[in-house]
Amino acid sequence: MSAAPSRSPAHVTARAPLVLELDRVDRRDLSSAGGKGANLGEMLRAGFPVPPGFVITTAAYEQIVASNALDAPIDQARATGDGAAARSAFERAMIPPDIAQAIRAAYWRLGSTPVAVRSSATAEDLPDAAFAGQQDTVLGVVDEAGLLDAVRRCWGSLWSDRAIAYRQRQGFAEAPVALAVVVQRLVPADAAGVLFTANPITGARNETIIDTSPGLGEAIVSGLVTPDHLVLRRRRFGWQIVDRRAGEYEIEMRPRTGGGIAQVQGSASDTPILPDRTARRLARMGAAISRHFGQPRDIEWALAGDKLWVLQSRPITALPDPKSARARLGLPRSGPAEYMQIRPYPIDMTTWMPEIGKALARMVPLGSAAPTFTDMWVEEAGIVTRFAGWPEFRVKPGLLLALPRLVALAIRYDPRDWRADPILAEVLQDVRALEARDARSLSWQQLLGLIREGMAIPFAVVELRRRYFPRTLLAMGALRLILGRIGRPDLFGQLLSGVDNMTLEANRGLEALASEIRADPALSALVATHEGASLVQALAADAAGRALNRRLDAFLALYGHRELGSPLLVSQPTWRDAPEAVLGMLKGLAQSGRAPSPGPPGWVHGRDEVLAQAPFRWLPLRQLFLAILAEARCFPALREDTHFFMTMPMPVIRRALLEMGRRLVDSGILATPEEVFHLRLEELEPLAVAWPPDRPTADALRETVQQRSARRAQLDSTPLMDVAAIPAPEPSDAALLAGMPGSPGVAEGPVRIITGPAEFGALAPGEILVAPFTLPAWTPLFAHAAAVVVDAGSAMSHAAIVAREYGIPAVMGTGDGTSRVTNGQRVLVDGTRGLVFPASH
Repeated sequence: MSAAPSRSPAHVTARAPLVLELDRVDRRDLSSAGGKGANLGEMLRAGFPVPPGFVITTAAYEQIVASNALDAPIDQARATGDGAAARSAFERAMIPPDIAQAIRAAYWRLGSTPVAVRSSATAEDLPDAAFAGQQDTVLGVVDEAGLLDAVRRCWGSLWSDRAIAYRQRQGFAEAPVALAVVVQRLVPADAAGVLFTANPITGARNETIIDTSPGLGEAIVSGLVTPDHLVLRRRRFGWQIVDRRAGEYEIEMRPRTGGGIAQVQGSASDTPILPDRTARRLARMGAAISRHFGQPRDIEWALAGDKLWVLQSRPITALPDPKSARARLGLPRSGPAEYMQIRPYPIDMTTWMPEIGKALARMVPLGSAAPTFTDMWVEEAGIVTRFAGWPEFRVKPGLLLALPRLVALAIRYDPRDWRADPILAEVLQDVRALEARDARSLSWQQLLGLIREGMAIPFAVVELRRRYFPRTLLAMGALRLILGRIGRPDLFGQLLSGVDNMTLEANRGLEALASEIRADPALSALVATHEGASLVQALAADAAGRALNRRLDAFLALYGHRELGSPLLVSQPTWRDAPEAVLGMLKGLAQSGRAPSPGPPGWVHGRDEVLAQAPFRWLPLRQLFLAILAEARCFPALREDTHFFMTMPMPVIRRALLEMGRRLVDSGILATPEEVFHLRLEELEPLAVAWPPDRPTADALRETVQQRSARRAQLDSTPLMDVAAIPAPEPSDAALLAGMPGSPGVAEGPVRIITGPAEFGALAPGEILVAPFTLPAWTPLFAHAAAVVVDAGSAMSHAAIVAREYGIPAVMGTGDGTSRVTNGQRVLVDGTRGLVFPASH
């Protein structure tokens, strides 16, 4: 880097200047130059290639406010969140002569060239709040009058509705805020874009991410163009491009000769707009900027000819932990990766999740050696921020007794008899009793009791697993050994298929309802022309629709506790809580035509292949194999159905919590009942002693909810757990994706990416379902999918088990499959090998 200019920075100047050259500003000048100006000045003084320019300081802004009596519209904007009057007042404001002359003089010194005029708020480009795009930028300004108008527009943009809302979410609503304006020579960019000096998704510090498109970078930051996407990884001898995806270049933004910016039609090119050599130069420059600031940076840049320019630099907010650190955690692609793609609320962390963890720990008698679900997450200020890794098992002397106990259980309990165990009948009776209680009629103490009784149900269900898992798992192990000995390990999954379970039963119930819709043309037309809440209302207004609703209610009475989110999160709705999601599935099923029946009983063919082997002609060995197979085949239904019964209390608990939330709304503490999820159970329990809560208690609860809600909003774009960062099989040269075999077979078709229940209706028959994760509630889609590809999960995941029942291929645990394929792309799924290939035609 070249030597820094010798002039003193602004922060040591005796008086507050109205305008400062950029090279007189550094990072300590946040209060006068704003975040953007302070960062640009810091980089310019350090020798980085920043376009020359100047800063109209916050002293000028404050003088404008005072001289134009703008305090009143500003106060109104703060109070109401509506900044229209304030913005309008700024855009009409008279600029005092001394300020106008200072701006003109700086513009003349710059050469009266086309300039970019950018807002630079004092609450902007901060480590915890980027404020990206919240204030205005005006490009292509070519004269003094246009410059003064652009400055007024930037001042007013501090009070846009979106900027006010963002400051409220970030906790800056009451903080004093002012705005500087940065004016720089406009770079006539051939290409421009954004650079992240760490991977914002995985957190990997040895990766640089570059998005670029032709023309000015405003097209990218405004979301108007699909850019080229490059991933560079730092190797021992420099930067290597490990991924490059071509963009669409829908438009280009270019400076007009007479001022302003023109949007012109873009055009794709076979030649990369950012050559490899330039991309590596850019990565090196980004790394140098990160070293200078001592943290990863989000950088806007431009390329003019062969010259790289830095236009902006801010910290990367909410950056996940590095990939290398997470890789050391040993996180599998099933378990938390499969169930925890949604951030738990405080109520989840103190109710259902820890109780499920304690219950599941009883399956194996590990005592205090067993970790808990809550140990797996890092909490900050009451909010789960990230996955912490698998807790270490603490080996205790009692652990040595686990194996004999498991053997004793295997001898005593035959898994073929698990449905006849009295525990199951008691569980069903207890759940029905809980469901019969009217939450609105219960006292606060009784609501707490209802929640505790619901949380006790999993312990009873897990006792079924504790009793019957040992023998079926031993049988599965024996089956693997037998198949390995005869050279047919590939038959293992096939031999465990064809077992009915509650998930398949529910799916058949949905298909029966879809068949009724298809059989009635008027009802079919009604369903086809409405979506979501509109469909609910349309059905209620139609006789056939009301009949369908009654049958749907009966269906939900049996299966409505199926979770749409995670079985560990009571904050997330179930089918019963969100019937519109079930109607969306029904709509998709009805429009797709009659679902094919599950595949032929392939397990029978596999069994016969084994029995045809010479050793099994001896009757005792043949009978032993058949007994082992029968016990091993109990596992899929035992696992699926105990999950089904274990989650039955979830709607009851959620309903009780929402009733608490409703009462807190009535007391003026919460804005919506759902805000109760931001509270912990121990914060709700004391309210049973004194209701309604006194003023200090109410204020404390309200403040807690507001703070946690704001922090959760800050983390919206940060993955709770990055599945792509977990080590995965490397695809072969020909394969697009590699994962784990989930269900055997090969299928070809167009990709359909489904990320949540709202998209269920988008899947067409014969498409390849690609999803970040799947839960039992998603499996009705399998009836029409040609194959399933999932970012998370394993061969024992719900998706894999149900895919085997339907006889469709499944590839599990691809890590980032949803981001590496696109809707409509034709692929070939090889579930036997766990690979996904481009289709041959």
